[in-house]
Amino acid sequence: MKRNSYAILLIVGTTFASGRSTAQEPPTTSPADADREAIVKSAKGFADAFNKGDAKAIAAMYTVNGEAREADGQIMIGRAEIENAYAEYFKASPGVSIEVMVKSVRFPAKDMGIEQGLLRLTRGPKGLPETTKYVVIHAREGGQWRMALSTETGSVEDQLEDLEWLLGDWTTQAPAGTIAFSFKRDPKKPVVTGTFTRTPPGKDPITGSIRIALNPETGKIHSWGFDENGGHSQAVWTCDGKSWILDINGVTAMGVNASQRILLQRVAPDAITWRGVDRTLGGASFPDTPPLRLTRVARTTASTK
Repeated sequence: MKRNSYAILLIVGTTFASGRSTAQEPPTTSPADADREAIVKSAKGFADAFNKGDAKAIAAMYTVNGEAREADGQIMIGRAEIENAYAEYFKASPGVSIEVMVKSVRFPAKDMGIEQGLLRLTRGPKGLPETTKYVVIHAREGGQWRMALSTETGSVEDQLEDLEWLLGDWTTQAPAGTIAFSFKRDPKKPVVTGTFTRTPPGKDPITGSIRIALNPETGKIHSWGFDENGGHSQAVWTCDGKSWILDINGVTAMGVNASQRILLQRVAPDAITWRGVDRTLGGASFPDTPPLRLTRVARTTASTK
């Protein structure tokens, strides 16, 4: 009887303990989550104010004696100085827009948050994006998060994000046939993958692939290309502000060395030009190609009828 009574008490006790645990479930949103969401929202607010050219709104996001350190070395201290600097910048740079990509938010101390991410700046519809890294130290004042110190770096460094405008499908009709490019970002790796297809009139398509990534050894964007016949190439990508320049060296399927420089320009939000210059094959020089204009293929959505 004692053993049975003990067993019953154990079962009953466990049942009541389980009931209490169910009744006191932890909240779905922790204070840290709420603070993180507030800082991410603040980053979006900064981008919105920047894209409206609202220097006063940007300055109000800083603490009274907050500091802003730009990638070019300029340092602004205090709201008044920050507002004046942004007002002058917007006046001198019409049509500029920015996108903030928050990568992490952490809280090393009470009422202190550190935000890290990327800023992508675009100058007009034909401008090539420029991406820099940033760090913002936030301080909580009166229950509101404000920027105490913002630092921007890496203005001379290439970022893979600078090529996101290239993502998608592109096509053109040329004398050599239909030419198509397709680029997409790998969802799990810091790599852009691409395919290219040329379909000569009345012949089977000729295909190839390309992988684009940031070379950690040089800090430059690098690509590796392969065609279906065994030819392969490598290229270093650099940007001069108006064009992406691809310095390509490779070997054809017949084992002949080849090189060329590709000038890739963005001539409209949905149009690019692709031109080959300084072309060589087996040591012999070849004429430059005329600019090849490709347009973005519009995405279609399935009918909902």
